[in-house]
Amino acid sequence: MIKEDFDRILNSRLNEETLQSIVNIPGVSEIISKHFNNDTLLKEETPGSIINIPGVYEIVSRHFNDDILDVWEYEQYIKVKEIVERIELWNPEFQRTIVLLNLLNELTEILYDTLDLKLDKYINLRALPVREFHKEAVDKYAAYPIWTCDFEGSCLVGAEKFEIESIDSILHRLGDE
Repeated sequence: MIKEDFDRILNSRLNEETLQSIVNIPGVSEIISKHFNNDTLLKEETPGSIINIPGVYEIVSRHFNDDILDVWEYEQYIKVKEIVERIELWNPEFQRTIVLLNLLNELTEILYDTLDLKLDKYINLRALPVREFHKEAVDKYAAYPIWTCDFEGSCLVGAEKFEIESIDSILHRLGDE
């Protein structure tokens, strides 16, 4: 999670709070009292504005840390679900393989780097649609691994890292022209 994500979620969480509930977080009241030189807050202060007082942001962010992480993780799962749905709608008859490659890269970045999950939990690469014209070659060289080909003959290949390769170069290299 990057700081911008953390701050966005924290600010959203603060909008749900009252000024008094923020001040009641242990340690915040003391800082606020020193900042205003008394125990009375200025009427125009908001939960979002008091976290700009030195020392308050750190206390408030620690206080809401678990909530923020839960929200952020939930957002990542929503992103994963949306990407998986787009992958499932990919059609090799009229969409380029680069579209699929970009979606898979985005998905693997979230799964591996963020959620520490595996791609095969969400996507069955063998179930990807293949342009009918290239289906026989994809089936024959599945061990390469070749996963799918689009209407232009661009194929999604690779085991650890996905790449795009033309069906002609695959067939040439594997000796089946």
